[in-house]
Amino acid sequence: MNPEKVSLKLSHFVKITRLNKLLILMTLAFIIAFSIFSLMYFPPLDITQNLYGFTTDFINLVVIFAIFFVVQCSRLAKKAYLYVSIGLMLWIVGSTADVLDEVIRQPFWISNYVEDLCRTLGMLITAYGLFKTMHFMQRMHNRLAQEFIMDDLTKVYNRRCFYQHVKGVVNNPYTVLIIDLDHFKHINDDYGHDVGDKVLKQFADKVNRLFKDENIFARIGGEEFAAYLPSYELDEVLNFSQTILETARTITVQNQRSLTVSIGIAHRTSDQTFDNVMKRADQALYRAKKAGRDRLEVA
Repeated sequence: MNPEKVSLKLSHFVKITRLNKLLILMTLAFIIAFSIFSLMYFPPLDITQNLYGFTTDFINLVVIFAIFFVVQCSRLAKKAYLYVSIGLMLWIVGSTADVLDEVIRQPFWISNYVEDLCRTLGMLITAYGLFKTMHFMQRMHNRLAQEFIMDDLTKVYNRRCFYQHVKGVVNNPYTVLIIDLDHFKHINDDYGHDVGDKVLKQFADKVNRLFKDENIFARIGGEEFAAYLPSYELDEVLNFSQTILETARTITVQNQRSLTVSIGIAHRTSDQTFDNVMKRADQALYRAKKAGRDRLEVA
């Protein structure tokens, strides 16, 4: 899928919907028709005396129409698109009359209602539409920022966020836990992946509630989770890890068997790298699995 690009290329006109094409053509047709009508039925002025005003007004009209073209070729939120499109169309009507005002003597009703009123209303509605656009962009930014750090299934932090955060801890000691759901492949094979996903979400939700303050809980693989604890007190870490084991046992798989997990624990001193700590925690997890699962091991 190619990303959307903001561009004035006419090739974008081919890709947009019929409604967008119709609005662009109708707006362009209005500019041409209104100009021809005004030049035919209203007395002309000496354009050489108003050349500067005509040039600046014409450039303004071209710029506004170009913005209108880009809006029609872009994907905006519905309300933002509606307000910006209506506002720009009114603004174009007013600007067209403003350009012609430099070359012909317009009636009062055109100068007052078509030129001034449409232009002012167009500016106000466009400004409100731009506000709605900015609000839409802010919501999209917040959603993308959330997706960047959160695991889509379990709604806890993802691997990228966990690694980035813990690697940023340079001088302080800490503890890392690697938590793996026991026999998770059998759960998927026996009950289906939808049940497996449900178990993952239940486990992540219950365990994540145990984490407070600077503690971080994340999903780093299929059925593998990790935790960062700034504490270095062994008794405190063991008690917390035991709570995770007990919490896992409260989850039942299809009301037939309790979930269990294995935990590998590794402490980090100031002279060790993050990769070294994770490797030691993974080795401790392997020993916990080998020793019968549903238990913890300290590296």
